[in-house]
Amino acid sequence: MKLKITALLLFASLVLNAQLTLRGTVVDEYDNPLPFVNVIIKGTTQGTSTDDEGRFAFRIKKNRGVLEVSFVGFQTQTIKVSKKTKYLNIVLKEGTDVLEEVIVVTKPKKRLKKKENPAYRILKEIWKRKRKNGVDLVDHYQFKKHKTIEIGLNNLDTVFIKSIFKDQYKEAISEIQYDSDGINYYIPIFLSEQISKVYGNNVSNKKREDIVAEKAEGLGAQGFVFDRMSMTFQNIDVFRNNITLLRKSFVSPLSTDGFATYDYVLYDSVVNNNKKLYNIYFFPIRDQDLAFKGNFWVADKDFTIKKLRMEVVKGANLNFVRGLTFEKEFEVRNDSIYIPTRNAYEGDFTFLDKNDANKGLTIKKTINYEDYVLEKPLPEDFYDFETQKIRPDQYYKSEEFWKKEEKEDNKDTYKLITSVKSKKRIKKITGFINTISSGYINIDALNLQFGPFWTALANNEVEGLRTRIGFRTFKTKDDRFRLAGHLAYGFKDKEFKYGLEAKYLLSYQPRIAVSAAYQKDVEQLGSSLFNTTQLLGNTFGSTALFSRGNNFFLSNVEKYAANFDYAIHNNLRLGFNLSHSRISSASPENFSVSYRENPGDTNFISSVTDVASDVYISFTPGRFVYGLGVEQRYGRNVFPSIVLNYRHGYKGVLNGTHDYDRIQLKYNQPILLGKFGLLDTTVEGGKTFGQVPVSLMNVIPANQSFSLVPNTFSLLNFYDFVTDTYLSTHLEHHFNGFILNRIPLVRKLNLRSLLTFRAAYGTVNQGNRDLNDGVVNTAGVQNIQYNAPNRVYYEYGFGFENIGYGNLRFLRVDAIWRSDYRAPANSIAVPTPKFAIRIGIKPGL
Repeated sequence: MKLKITALLLFASLVLNAQLTLRGTVVDEYDNPLPFVNVIIKGTTQGTSTDDEGRFAFRIKKNRGVLEVSFVGFQTQTIKVSKKTKYLNIVLKEGTDVLEEVIVVTKPKKRLKKKENPAYRILKEIWKRKRKNGVDLVDHYQFKKHKTIEIGLNNLDTVFIKSIFKDQYKEAISEIQYDSDGINYYIPIFLSEQISKVYGNNVSNKKREDIVAEKAEGLGAQGFVFDRMSMTFQNIDVFRNNITLLRKSFVSPLSTDGFATYDYVLYDSVVNNNKKLYNIYFFPIRDQDLAFKGNFWVADKDFTIKKLRMEVVKGANLNFVRGLTFEKEFEVRNDSIYIPTRNAYEGDFTFLDKNDANKGLTIKKTINYEDYVLEKPLPEDFYDFETQKIRPDQYYKSEEFWKKEEKEDNKDTYKLITSVKSKKRIKKITGFINTISSGYINIDALNLQFGPFWTALANNEVEGLRTRIGFRTFKTKDDRFRLAGHLAYGFKDKEFKYGLEAKYLLSYQPRIAVSAAYQKDVEQLGSSLFNTTQLLGNTFGSTALFSRGNNFFLSNVEKYAANFDYAIHNNLRLGFNLSHSRISSASPENFSVSYRENPGDTNFISSVTDVASDVYISFTPGRFVYGLGVEQRYGRNVFPSIVLNYRHGYKGVLNGTHDYDRIQLKYNQPILLGKFGLLDTTVEGGKTFGQVPVSLMNVIPANQSFSLVPNTFSLLNFYDFVTDTYLSTHLEHHFNGFILNRIPLVRKLNLRSLLTFRAAYGTVNQGNRDLNDGVVNTAGVQNIQYNAPNRVYYEYGFGFENIGYGNLRFLRVDAIWRSDYRAPANSIAVPTPKFAIRIGIKPGL
């Protein structure tokens, strides 16, 4: 699998010559470290907050200033600082004039039972109200939503800044923002804004969102990778027991089962506007768990959440992720309704490891909620109308509009992005990110991309060493027309192979796309059971670089194909394919696809001409789809997928050799089981009506490579099992650390465990057996048998994932066993192992 988001890169860091760096520790009168204390230069926005150990460090622009240290429940302290200032040890005293009541509870060294924990009473009251909160408590509501997504390079030093701006360095350094640590610099490279109006009717459970305006600026607009990264943060609902993030299930700090994952500390309470607020901190019991640390303020009596801040712990060890932070703010109305006013998400991504000294990539997503109108009903049919973005410029608004709506900070960011995006070094960095993530090298002058580079080399017994170069047209990610193709050469058979496919988006609304393709290439037809929209063959069986044993079961395929795809909805598609394929053996001296036209014939036909049509329907409820061009992309969220396909073969039409019908159904359902992990289930079945030769049968997908390939059997050889009626299932349970995090010493390795089970059942009717009976290759050996898994073939195993170094933990290793079965007797059969170790690659985002 492709290492998408190796894009989340970046480079080695250099030492920064700071003007004035302030470092120190903040403790209370009992020498207990104080986390999350505000440390800021008075009269500026330069500052930071202390970590779990009470430590802080940040850089200021000037050589002197007044340091202000403040924390709720303690007296604010001010300290003059200058170049002579060294390490600061700051002691805060408890406040006496701002608090009506203060309760200080330190985190116990020995874990308290939940009923002994003062925070338990408060959490119980929150749990009682979880089902109904916020705007769910009113019948009708309206509000305005302003969403901002910003992407930038972080942890930059002055050497890097000088290399970009050169002669304009002095002017630029005064405009560039400091990073979150207050020491190094941050340069934005992409910014997008979206303003929308949201209308809700809780009586009929309907919601409508109308986009009002959109704008975007920067280098991120050139490729899907930045979209993919910005989609890391979907809506985080902390009131659910489990939060789905990066296809993993994190335990919410407000979960009813939170005490099994977190230590809670009731730190203090304060009276604010005649309302008592409790401040509760939470920390994972085990650092490697998929959990958060942070704190939240909760109001007494109605127990509504006022503010929450949480971040993913480093021990969770997400690939390429150095840090993820979430902040939520709420406004309380009528003493019972609390509504969101601001959500702020920030991600910090690096390539090699989580070292704070390394440069990285920052993604910020901020949503502000304004202009709430409660209990103002609108006509019922108003909520039924659904707006949908169908064109890239659909919600374009003039600069006059944005002057009224833009935040002051965003104006400065746009100005800086305009300056930065033309810099050669920045363009090289973003181009490198897009190349690594997509596998294509961009040639701007020609509006072409060449790749993907991971298919450039392959090896098989027919072609020997195979080289391949692919290309596609690419002007923007929203191109309505795209032309793609490839040219390959085998050094053993000394033959050129090629393919070409054109796609065009006929209509934005309804979304209708058409495509046409031609190819003349070598394919491994037994690589997959199910294919609906892929016109050009690209099977791993003929493109793997390393494989076990010999594989001569390859076919020469000359194919013409066309596709019509109609989107009834973003996640409901209806399609129609037409194809004309001429299939013959790529190695007739070793592998024969010959067949009798009628049972009992003594003459054999060595090639098949398959003229067929497919009608398919695809339903993927909840899938996140983005992109407005002819090629779209899909977010890595958790959603079910159902695909139904009907195929008919035409005999006598355009020299078609067989008349048959085939129906297939595939259902995939990832199931999040909270802290127990994710169960990924796939069930697939199909039946072919009519007599067809081996090249048109349903071959149980084998995998002779040393890598793991989804929905294939690693301990089968190609064409071991051939069926006309089949049923298969693939089950993978990823524990996401639930088991290994509880084992001392082992948990330090940050490994994740998994279990797998795969099974197939199938049959072949006698009519199909008769077509192939006695068929031999040019060497006179009968080498394909209709061997069907009518006693159920299965493979099972366990494995470990999250293997690697630092942030590069995308490797997976599986140990696999199989059931007993008798392999087909043929002259070139590869011995089938009963046990094997296989390696997989799983990208992080």
